[in-house]
Amino acid sequence: MSVRSVLAVIIAASVAVLSGCASPLTATTDFDQSFDFRNVDKVAIQPFDRTTVNSVRISDMQVDRIDEALSDELERKGIRVVGDNKDADLYMIWHLVTQEKTDVRSYNSASYYNCWRCGPNVSDVSVRQYTQGTLIVDMIDPVRNRSVWRAVIESRLKSQPDPEKSAQNRREAASAIFADFPPY
Repeated sequence: MSVRSVLAVIIAASVAVLSGCASPLTATTDFDQSFDFRNVDKVAIQPFDRTTVNSVRISDMQVDRIDEALSDELERKGIRVVGDNKDADLYMIWHLVTQEKTDVRSYNSASYYNCWRCGPNVSDVSVRQYTQGTLIVDMIDPVRNRSVWRAVIESRLKSQPDPEKSAQNRREAASAIFADFPPY
């Protein structure tokens, strides 16, 4: 399997937007306390940035699915998603970053039964490669053109071939991202 194929599989796994979560997703958020979020009624999703290395490998269909999950969650919270930047109170932009990581664990399996013939302690080492996915969502103030709110989710990614499960994972990620939005 070529490196390109491996990377394509990794990015395809990220379509599920952090689908391999063993525990409930929680987002880390930060916001500009001087910005008045009480007047936010409309958000415009900005076009996906294809200039980063990870972004080149994500398909338009995947981008549309993630946009849809984020839009649905905003609308569920009473915030309209508009198509024209002129009508928006905030602009939303998101990034998906993947990184290969290694998990090394050592287990000591010493035995003291019948110590007249005890041998050396035996250690088992487990090495696992995995892909860490990070979804970052920024809300941009159109007047100052700077971020006023950010949410980040990190999780191990796993491939999810079931479209229904992938859609559910995207909804859960969007719900976690916007759990504390707007922050008032």
